Amino acid sequence: MHNYLLHLSLWLKRFVWLLLLYTVSRLFFFLLNTEYFSQVSIAELLKSSFAGIRFDIASIVFTNVIFILLLLPGEYKNRVNIQKTGNVLFFIINALALMSNFVDARFFDFINKRSTSAIFTLMGTNRDVWTMIPRFLKDYWYVAVSWIVLMVIFWRRTPRLPFDKLIKEKMSMKTWFHQSLIFMAILGVMFWGARGTKLKPITIIDAATYADFRTVPLVLNTPFSIIKTIENENLVHYQYFPEDKLIRYYNPVHDYSGKHTFRKLNVVVIILESFSSEYSGFLSGGEGYTPYLDSVLRESLVITHAYANGTQSYEALPAIIAGMPSLMDRPYSGSNYSDNVIESLPFLLGKEGYHTSFFHGGNNGTMGFSNFTRMAGVDHYYGRDEYNNDADFDGHWGIWDEPFLRSFAGQLNRYSQPFLTVIFTLSSHHPYNIPDSYKESLKEGSLPILKSIRYTDYALGKFFASARLMPWFNNTLFVLTADHAAQAIERIYNTSAGMFAIPLAFYCPSDSTLKGFRAITGQQIDIMPTVLDYLGYPKPFFGFGESLLDTNAQHRAISFVNGIYQLVEGVYVMQFDGKQVIAFFCPEQNEDQIYESIGEIPDPAKRKVFSSMEATLKAFIQAYNHCLINNSASLMHNK
Repeated sequence: MHNYLLHLSLWLKRFVWLLLLYTVSRLFFFLLNTEYFSQVSIAELLKSSFAGIRFDIASIVFTNVIFILLLLPGEYKNRVNIQKTGNVLFFIINALALMSNFVDARFFDFINKRSTSAIFTLMGTNRDVWTMIPRFLKDYWYVAVSWIVLMVIFWRRTPRLPFDKLIKEKMSMKTWFHQSLIFMAILGVMFWGARGTKLKPITIIDAATYADFRTVPLVLNTPFSIIKTIENENLVHYQYFPEDKLIRYYNPVHDYSGKHTFRKLNVVVIILESFSSEYSGFLSGGEGYTPYLDSVLRESLVITHAYANGTQSYEALPAIIAGMPSLMDRPYSGSNYSDNVIESLPFLLGKEGYHTSFFHGGNNGTMGFSNFTRMAGVDHYYGRDEYNNDADFDGHWGIWDEPFLRSFAGQLNRYSQPFLTVIFTLSSHHPYNIPDSYKESLKEGSLPILKSIRYTDYALGKFFASARLMPWFNNTLFVLTADHAAQAIERIYNTSAGMFAIPLAFYCPSDSTLKGFRAITGQQIDIMPTVLDYLGYPKPFFGFGESLLDTNAQHRAISFVNGIYQLVEGVYVMQFDGKQVIAFFCPEQNEDQIYESIGEIPDPAKRKVFSSMEATLKAFIQAYNHCLINNSASLMHNK
């Protein structure tokens, strides 16, 4: 048993060593994102870090399960070549796992959550990611250097088997029996570490039960998030309400046919990459970096409290043109449900004689845009290949926004009216490059992104200056929004609701009544029903959002991050883990007063809001999951 005890001791030492390294990577994650956790007390941060050990244990067990074989009874494990191979594999596997934590320490600034298995979908469908790696290494060299330093320490200090202490042992039946008992005990410990003692295995959502919801990203680690989202590809069929009563709380079927005659205006949807509300002086009341956008907003109907439904670009397109949020760990377009039959603006308006198109200056196929737009019924995709002039290539993502928007305006002149077109800008994406000719004239900001925001805003201004001279301009409804928010300057835009705040406005040059502010909560999935309501679309349709023109509708914004659903309604925010409310609060009144149940709320008015929001959120989740699981998010499909 002497040798076996050495192997057992080695396994335990390595396990503790990995726990220490995971703790170091969590500290690194925190140091690079202190602004995000600025509202959290030190006591809560310490509690979250301690709770994170539970998830570290699960990750270590998952990623190191192969090394349990070295505890199986037998003399094979005493061979030098097996141990040396095991040493190398142990280093490589855990170095990669730790690397994901380090990469996420910086990537978190863009998506405000731990990465999931969706990263593999992105890497598989978006070749730009691979070409951008050298640039990421250049811009975030300190992350790479920190990881390399830790890996040098990891390699040098990793416990190894002391071959000089091994002795020749005869494997008797008694020895086999004892080693087998120990091995089974170790298996039991590993099973507990990976799964937990509850009826269901530990999941991402469980992180919210160990600490404050605001520190969930600190509790989790990236290997755990990736592994668990690979496991959980399918949605859960929640049954909060009987199906025949669900419509009382939420109905995704809309019919605006009786409001007025169908007017076949052109529709131009402009999606601005990473344009947070905060960057607009008109919306935020701050300094502002978007004078051209602001000039259009002054002529538009502006939704004062508008939110993205996700944190990544490839979550935005389904939400904006098909009213389809990504209320799961994977974006809708990369999920098991991406081939469902859906209704979308291109599909619905295409059936009414509209020419439909999508423009994005990136490589064709990037972000899965071409596949999704094809599924959504878009007639014409216009990307970098169709632009066909790499003199305007930015060297990273695609065609600079200014020439691409200029080309976009010209292309619209070639289309017969009515048309629906969507354009998605790209220059305000990391690495935030702008053409050399503008580097002196455009001012820097407190964040690296802000200069590229100024550039895209300038390009937008040039587009509108050109479009105003074109024959289709006055017969067009413009929708202006963003794919998601970006890095925050002020604290209010770094809150759980503020990090989703984006512009959302509707502009029709020939309609002076479509102007001013609507002081309501809006979201990206409201765009499709709002456009169809404004046009007077003559048929019923399916959409998860609500028309922002409907004064009788319940206006809200829903999102899903780190396994937690979030509902914003008016001044209130509710967070829900699928089973129970974990937070209800009012950021504008008292951000630190957080309730977890209706019984904690002394104010009757707030209790009424709590009850209503809880029912709305449950009904929305139930309808969403049911429709995706049963492929019924389409009236055409149901016929």
